[in-house]
Amino acid sequence: MAEGEKKRIDPAAMSKSELVDQLNQLQANPKTGLDQSEAQLLHELQVHQIELEMQNLELREAQQRLEEARDRYADLYDFAPISYLTLEGTGRILEINLTGASMLGDERANLIGKPFSARLALKDSQLFFLYLNRVYHSVGGSNIVTEVKIKRGDAEVDVRLESAPMKSTAGRDRTCRMVMTDISEQKRTKGALKQTLLAQEALLNTIPAKVFFKDKDLRYTAVSQGCQEFFGRPVADILGKTNFDLIPRKQAEGLQRMELSVLLSGLPERNIEHMVTDSKDNQLFFTISLAPYFGPDGKTAGLVGVSVDVTPIREAEHLSQDLLQQNRLLTQQLFSLQEEERRHLARELHDELGQWLTAIQAEAEAIRSSSGVEREPEIYANAKAIGKSAAEVQSVIRRILRRLRPALLDQLGLADSLQELATQWRQHHPKIVCDLDLDGDLGDIPEPLNITLYRLVQEALTNIANHAQASHVKVWLRRVPGVVSEPEHLLLTVQDDGKGMTPNLPLKGLGMLGMRERVIASGGEFMSQSAPGQGVCIEIRLPLVAPRKERRKHE
Repeated sequence: MAEGEKKRIDPAAMSKSELVDQLNQLQANPKTGLDQSEAQLLHELQVHQIELEMQNLELREAQQRLEEARDRYADLYDFAPISYLTLEGTGRILEINLTGASMLGDERANLIGKPFSARLALKDSQLFFLYLNRVYHSVGGSNIVTEVKIKRGDAEVDVRLESAPMKSTAGRDRTCRMVMTDISEQKRTKGALKQTLLAQEALLNTIPAKVFFKDKDLRYTAVSQGCQEFFGRPVADILGKTNFDLIPRKQAEGLQRMELSVLLSGLPERNIEHMVTDSKDNQLFFTISLAPYFGPDGKTAGLVGVSVDVTPIREAEHLSQDLLQQNRLLTQQLFSLQEEERRHLARELHDELGQWLTAIQAEAEAIRSSSGVEREPEIYANAKAIGKSAAEVQSVIRRILRRLRPALLDQLGLADSLQELATQWRQHHPKIVCDLDLDGDLGDIPEPLNITLYRLVQEALTNIANHAQASHVKVWLRRVPGVVSEPEHLLLTVQDDGKGMTPNLPLKGLGMLGMRERVIASGGEFMSQSAPGQGVCIEIRLPLVAPRKERRKHE
């Protein structure tokens, strides 16, 4: 560069800020050394040049932003999770993103310009052109949706097509934009759900129990055939309704409390017994089991219930109770007749046979006195033997009489009779220690209960003597005062230290069975505990009816 020569300005090499600075300098300092017209022209040309360069720079920046936006759009278009296609009027593929190519199972280059219908299942490819015709003739260019199957290898995949026509430009055939979505998983889920619902419907139509589903508002959403029969309505008249719409209010309120408890706690309830009225006003008994079911969010979505009609069971139980009461009454009558017959037999033995035995003894004594041992020794010995035999028979009869009807029970009451029974038992079994403990007032117990208790103690001691091989036995009878939850009763305990029995085996022999039947007939409870080598403990609980004096007060 020659000395004094100024640096030449190159606007194309300047940035926008440098151009602005240069433009300001030129406007402030016009060129000198030229005539006025040349200087003005040069100045205007330089200003115009700088302005053009500034516009050019803005255009380049705008182009760069446009290219960047285009690249971002291309990325979004190609890598979007949904398939995008552009089709021309005959259905050939003009554009397709990478997701769409992947869904069709081929490279994009192999798809461009090819008919889309070639990728469809045979039955759908023939209907596709009807679908395209609907798209191009849609009012207002609205989206048209259909579902087809596409071929991908040897498999067929369910897809949903959503298409809308594009505005045509001059010289260009009509085209449409199409979105293709893989709905195969939705189809499988829908099919599985449909199968589940069909299976549920089949179950609800065949299961003998009354099964129902309810939403959070306790409205029926599904019911079994049994529920329809119970309500006497078709399923359409049950769904969407609550119990308040179907059964009496009081019963509906009881069921609602149970159902709300399950919904709020999230815990199942099983075998809740409830009485309801059916469509024919019959009162029925049901056991209901309720359980919540949960939605995808893990929150309670409703409940499922299973109700079983137990009315026949309850009726059978009532019948069984009635028969049991009748059986107890018959057993009581049987024991009463037995005691009456024993009383009659004892009286006959005492009054009739006793007199004859006394007469025989008297006659034998007279014969013995008249014959003399020296004069007629043989007659004397026979008379003596006859008298002794008669006395033995009288002793046997007295023992029989005590077993048939204890005289002390009529004369002195239960306590003294039991004391006498224990004393006589000790005399006959001196090797066995027998303790008798009587606790409480036993003086005003009704006669039937007196006889029952006496016979129970008598039979228990007989069993111990015959079978227990015991060395010690304890009999404890006490009167237990009544409380609010338990009425007054008598508690009899008989315990021995004998060989015992195997537990949980059925009672054998008439002794224990007879005791049990006698207790049950009196409305009591019979319990026995035993183990080999540990003896037997019998515990009997008998309800005590009001004493006669108290009953008279209330009459």
